[in-house]
Amino acid sequence: MKEIKQKKWFTDFGVLVAFIILSVLFTSFFISSGRIALASDGSFHFSRAEELYQNLKSGSFFTFIATHTFHGSGVGTFLFYPAVFIYPWAFLRFLFNPITAFYIWYGVFMFLTLVISYYVMVKFSQNRLRGFVFALFYTVGSYHLYLGIKNYVLGEFIAYTFVPIAMYGFYEVVWGNSKKWPFLAGGCVLLLYSHLLSVVIAVGIMVIIFIITLILGKRLEQARWFALLKSIGLATLLGSWVVYPFISDYLKDELGGPTPGFTWIRSASVVFDASLKNVASNKGVGLALLVAALIGWYFVKSKTQEKIFYILGIFFLLAVTNIFPYVILWKYNIFPALQVIQFPYRFLTYASFFLAIVVSEIVVKLSSNLSKYHEILLAMAMLLLSFCLYCSAVTPVLERIWNQNPQAKLQNVHDYYASVPSGGIIDKENYQSLFSYVILYGETDYYPKESFSNNDILSNQGAKSIISHEAKVGNQTEQLQAISLPNALLFNIKVTRATTIDLPVVSYASDVVYVDNKKVSFKTSDRGTIKINVKKGTHQIKVQYQMSSLFYVLFGVSLLGWISIFLVWVLRKVKLYCREGTVS
Repeated sequence: MKEIKQKKWFTDFGVLVAFIILSVLFTSFFISSGRIALASDGSFHFSRAEELYQNLKSGSFFTFIATHTFHGSGVGTFLFYPAVFIYPWAFLRFLFNPITAFYIWYGVFMFLTLVISYYVMVKFSQNRLRGFVFALFYTVGSYHLYLGIKNYVLGEFIAYTFVPIAMYGFYEVVWGNSKKWPFLAGGCVLLLYSHLLSVVIAVGIMVIIFIITLILGKRLEQARWFALLKSIGLATLLGSWVVYPFISDYLKDELGGPTPGFTWIRSASVVFDASLKNVASNKGVGLALLVAALIGWYFVKSKTQEKIFYILGIFFLLAVTNIFPYVILWKYNIFPALQVIQFPYRFLTYASFFLAIVVSEIVVKLSSNLSKYHEILLAMAMLLLSFCLYCSAVTPVLERIWNQNPQAKLQNVHDYYASVPSGGIIDKENYQSLFSYVILYGETDYYPKESFSNNDILSNQGAKSIISHEAKVGNQTEQLQAISLPNALLFNIKVTRATTIDLPVVSYASDVVYVDNKKVSFKTSDRGTIKINVKKGTHQIKVQYQMSSLFYVLFGVSLLGWISIFLVWVLRKVKLYCREGTVS
């Protein structure tokens, strides 16, 4: 027994080394270029990382509102869009230039996706080759690369890493060993820390599968119901601090946000063609997973469980296409809860997940009669194939980065409403110029509805006036530049008579205002900004977001919860080592 476990440990160590090497190779092309070609959500997330970095540099750990980026509007992007896993990126800025810092962060999450996927599949199948193959092809799926390195949809990119944990935990609670319920709680909380919509989609999928399972006659023992309740309890304990700002501010104010509905619906032929081309895209899953979709049934038809995984993979692949009547659902407002997904291509995460399971089953079946030596050769071949597929998928991204047109490099702009051009190039020299542009998608997300522009700044006068720092002093309009502080904006202004000042700062329920170091009351203007009364004279006005002490209590409880989970895990490993002489 001890010898077998030692062999497993050496195998795991070898896999870990392979994943480290692969992750370094994944990022080496990009780091050596020293450039980033911006697209889609890039400016949004780079601005978030910059805000965290600036606040950390000033000694403030928590960030709630944007004062250095997002045109210093005080928008609550960090209140309603989790930034937990953006912090490592911000900390890397202290050690590396901003371009290298991002690519290292990207490489770390590619590595985490490999490790987590491998660990989960080994736990599920007790087969290390299957875990290795699943990890490779799940990680290099073309949709994953689209999220991470092509269009910088980084919230979903992070969430993609933790989907296997959540889905594995759900499987164990409903069908497997219900004592493994912490995987369900932990996986869902990690999704919550990554991207709110991703956890909503994941939980929605689980609920639907759970209901179908019950309808088909599955009876859940009391232990499973109890495990499910414990998962919900632990998830609430660990995640309530992230949800709290929605209760304290979002529900108290009418704020703008992403519009529900269905857009970018693909035809089946487009999905097939994009997958065949194997480029980083939101239109397909990549070549390897497409092959699994085409031939997988032959390899899984003898096992009920594997057939279910295959069917789910095909279902989510088709759910991306217009085979599903999304237009009719939207037109007649049928099943409106589904409209929260906005883009049906988001189901590609789950198509990739289940089809990667099928790929791993195919490889295991084909290798069932191989010797250990040939099995190692097969694993190396899979490693090489996955790297080739990765290179193929990111080649268009590299070509975009290698664009030598000098006009592609971003320059500082003085037009408040200029958007970041798609494909604009930044490097360590012109990186800061990025923040002089309007964010392409999300500049006014979480603005009050009066000034929410839904990504069309010029369509809303309120949004334009906030972004251009227009203050309304009595009946006059003037540009008022603020001094940026962590979670606060400082204004110096002189008025010739007692008057009202409507500051270009987004108003939230938890904002506080100080005039000459004295706290004053404020109103919300008709554009959704801070409005105060001042007397004649020169004044220093400070607008600060003041988070409730309950938030910090909830954060502390969550932190203690994670520490406790880690200590329990370590103690169990120590007991196992003392009993059996090795760590499994």
